[in-house]
Amino acid sequence: MLTIHNISKAYGLSPILKNITFSINPGDRIGLIGPNGCGKSTLMRILMQQERPDSGHVTLSPT
Repeated sequence: MLTIHNISKAYGLSPILKNITFSINPGDRIGLIGPNGCGKSTLMRILMQQERPDSGHVTLSPT
């Protein structure tokens, strides 16, 4: 299970992600949609540990 708890990220004064919380269970299928600049790529970089959130945490639990 992948759990995202209270993730926030800003670039300068521009908040991109604010207090994002959700879980993804094994076998779940998800999609990320939204306009350019809304934080989709930033969220993926945080999930892949290529970037750190300003606050909150990501937990990967073994199944």
